[in-house]
Amino acid sequence: METLPPIAPGFVRIEVRFRLPGAPPTPGDVARATGVHPEDLGPIMVAGLNAIVDVRSPLAQRARNGLDALGITRVADWNFRWLRMAVGRNHGLTIGQLRKVLAAADALPLGKFNINNTHTMVGVQDQKAEAVLGRLTDVRINGQAVKPELLPHGKGPGSAAFSPG
Repeated sequence: METLPPIAPGFVRIEVRFRLPGAPPTPGDVARATGVHPEDLGPIMVAGLNAIVDVRSPLAQRARNGLDALGITRVADWNFRWLRMAVGRNHGLTIGQLRKVLAAADALPLGKFNINNTHTMVGVQDQKAEAVLGRLTDVRINGQAVKPELLPHGKGPGSAAFSPG
């Protein structure tokens, strides 16, 4: 069976399980169903009753909505980036406070997070990263400015994605 290359930074992989009987759609049909420009698509693979397509992260929701016409969709893998915040344990930051601030900034679901003494690192989804950064610019925790900063892809302490088990 063919395999796709690893997901490129800035893309999300969406899987579709076809519900229509008969011959499965072609890769061109899958691309048209996404409703996004072909330049915003990555590799597409159709195998049996399933298809996999890579879409630029900001367009993932629109692509999923379009692919719903073909069948049941799910996001296979999220790409996460590290968000560095200039508050940590020394500033009285707790896990509960961190979760409330990130929930208010619409950053959920989160990847890994590390609360250090002087700063905190949080994994945020690629498609939400810029919006979360904008929402956190004026936020203060215990009187300390958060000063959020997005690290480039591949920078930071390992993978920002949470992997259970």
